[in-house]
Amino acid sequence: MSRLGTTRAVALVGLTGHVVEVQAHLAASVPGFTLVGLPDAALSESRDRVRAAVTSSGLDWPNKKITVNLSPASLPKTGSGFDVSSI
Repeated sequence: MSRLGTTRAVALVGLTGHVVEVQAHLAASVPGFTLVGLPDAALSESRDRVRAAVTSSGLDWPNKKITVNLSPASLPKTGSGFDVSSI
């Protein structure tokens, strides 16, 4: 059984804000965390920050494949502001 959660975040390009849809998908597969949709280096480190936030809150980290999609993929995403949206 797979699950999908969706929320929204904002990416700044200069002074203009762009809505980014954040989709988190859990699937019964080899455990892992994949981030797609043109993330920068800071977002690639979000795996560790998200995992720490989930486990610190007393929740169990799922033993599943987690894919987080940041859409639209053509828009560059920078900074750690997307971490909370990924939880």
